[in-house]
Amino acid sequence: MINHFRVLGVKTNASDDDIKKAYRRLANKYHPDKLHGLSDEEKDLAAVQLQRVKAAYDLLSDPKQKAAYIK
Repeated sequence: MINHFRVLGVKTNASDDDIKKAYRRLANKYHPDKLHGLSDEEKDLAAVQLQRVKAAYDLLSDPKQKAAYIK
């Protein structure tokens, strides 16, 4: 099972603002427009990581889903 807090690099008691900051930082890092000079394989890996980051943020940014996930 994926640990969404680990994907974003935040603690389980992270604030909503910390979660948003982590998401923005990682989305910028793995965004296809920012990946100049990488091989196609590296770009594919970054795209997968970006999907994981987005899924983690989608879950942790929703209070109901976050509460259910923590339980």
